[in-house]
Amino acid sequence: MNRTVYQERRTYQRYDETHIIGYLNEEELENYIPSDNTGSEDDEEPEPWPKAYAYTGSETDGGTVMECCRQDDYGEIANAIIRTRYTESQELAIQRHALNGDYEEAPQEYEQYNAWCQYAVQTAKMWIAARN
Repeated sequence: MNRTVYQERRTYQRYDETHIIGYLNEEELENYIPSDNTGSEDDEEPEPWPKAYAYTGSETDGGTVMECCRQDDYGEIANAIIRTRYTESQELAIQRHALNGDYEEAPQEYEQYNAWCQYAVQTAKMWIAARN
């Protein structure tokens, strides 16, 4: 996983016809001091950014490429986020376990899944609102 810090909040953008690149796992940073990689000893320490945003994802820029055909539809975007952690088969299995009260092996399974789904819905709504 790659972590990248930006001065402004990131959302998502079109990657190609059937994918978006989204910036997940947002972390707000106060008074972030960017690392200086110039190697010059005469350089002054960089000014801190009053607020910064860190993202962790599979791409070098901290983004995550997700399959999403309708890139302006909040439900499709939420589903794309859910799929970064759960396949459709895993999701159905977790739901079956919850319906059957089948929690002996993984009692927190549904709570973790549900929390991720709530995160996906909130993030998708925020991304769509930010683009409008």
